Amino acid sequence: MNATKIISQEQVGLIESSIQEAETKTGAEIVCAVATESGRYDRAESIFGAIGALLGLAGGHLIAQSLDTEGQWSSPPVFSLLMQSALVTGGFILGTIFASFSKPLRALVVSRSEVNEEVTRSAQIVLSDAILSSPRSAGSVLLYISLAERRASILCDRLAIEALEQQVLDEICALVISHIKQKDISGGLITGVEQLAEHLAEKIPPGETNLNELENHVLLIHPRA
Repeated sequence: MNATKIISQEQVGLIESSIQEAETKTGAEIVCAVATESGRYDRAESIFGAIGALLGLAGGHLIAQSLDTEGQWSSPPVFSLLMQSALVTGGFILGTIFASFSKPLRALVVSRSEVNEEVTRSAQIVLSDAILSSPRSAGSVLLYISLAERRASILCDRLAIEALEQQVLDEICALVISHIKQKDISGGLITGVEQLAEHLAEKIPPGETNLNELENHVLLIHPRA
């Protein structure tokens, strides 16, 4: 899945409208982000690179054995050190490339805790870039979806976190994830935004002017583009 293609312009417009509507109910700012994938998972790619190297070397030796002709006085054919090095290197590169484009393959050796850490780390980077770089007076919230991991994360700045309990954030994330599993990404974002606005309105009501300090847009992130 590609975050830049999975949501249509019409759906982006609906999400932006829901954000704008939500921000009329609270003084907090809400930003949404959708990422194709949150982590590179280099360790998983290296593991399959090593497997590819072993398979390449084993395959080379099998070919060498198949070239052996019984009854001849010559010694069995073997690959030179240079050829064996080439087989190992080529196998490692092919294994790494194959794993880098195959999420199910990487998932075999990536733990759930590692996935959660990568999603949180990426969400924190987006929060820093998209929200913390802009001044605000009533708090900011990021609703982050990672497509490959099928995860959702909600991060808040210091002001907004005081208004949202962790249990509330977990419940909203669960609702968003249920939409992700049905491949309804836009519906998940709209539901999350509406729920956030409902809870934020109680603790951070809109101010007299309630000016938007951040843009009402959806950030679409495709790291491998």
